[in-house]
Amino acid sequence: MTTLVVALCSAILLLGAGFHLYWGFGGRIGAGVALPRREDGTPAIKETAFGAMAVGLILVLVLLLVLGFAGAVHLPLSQSLLKAGIILWAIIFTARALSWSQYFGLFKRVRTTRFASYDSWFYSPSCLLLGLGFFYLALSQTAE
Repeated sequence: MTTLVVALCSAILLLGAGFHLYWGFGGRIGAGVALPRREDGTPAIKETAFGAMAVGLILVLVLLLVLGFAGAVHLPLSQSLLKAGIILWAIIFTARALSWSQYFGLFKRVRTTRFASYDSWFYSPSCLLLGLGFFYLALSQTAE
């Protein structure tokens, strides 16, 4: 089961990182639903290549954290430190998914935009899967 959770979390992180890096390099596919918009259609967050690249690189680092914790790659960090990182990201992804923010999360208030639809059906559930998967990994593996 742990291998399946690591594979699923890795796939989600790789997909997310890939899209963010693609957008950071100027790609446009999917960019129209990548950031929240107000109900009047104006952007709620300013789109920047730097922001997209930063998120993409963070997701790559989280992917490395997962692979390191699972033992698929060797990182120069103790297993207990890797576990602490997994727990931290479990909290972050779960909080993102269950957020009561105005524009994102399963309990968002603005629900009429294209982003809101993608967030409800894809982004927030993906974050929830990551959060729950990370909690599972942290609880199923003892620190060495």
